[in-house]
Amino acid sequence: MPKRSYQRRDEEEEIRELQEKIAELKAQAEAKSRKDLPVVREWPKTQKALRTFIQVATAHQRLDLAISAQAFMAGIERTLDPDVGSGRQKRGKRDETEDTDTGWGRG
Repeated sequence: MPKRSYQRRDEEEEIRELQEKIAELKAQAEAKSRKDLPVVREWPKTQKALRTFIQVATAHQRLDLAISAQAFMAGIERTLDPDVGSGRQKRGKRDETEDTDTGWGRG
């Protein structure tokens, strides 16, 4: 069995990763200090209820209600997290199969 080949990171990559980590930690600290934190904490419960509603609406062929509920959820998510609509990616690296012009995947 051949040995694995490791690619050693250079100092610039390590610095960039640490800077990204610092920015993420600053964003987390800022999120904790928000005045509307109780409202933000209730959002996951509301999301769960809306998802259940969407499933029931879809099961009973009320796609109009399901789509409206999904649009409502998307609007609230954008309101709670303004970075969502700015194009900033929060997690992971960009997929290399993604078309950079349109944002749609190729495959």
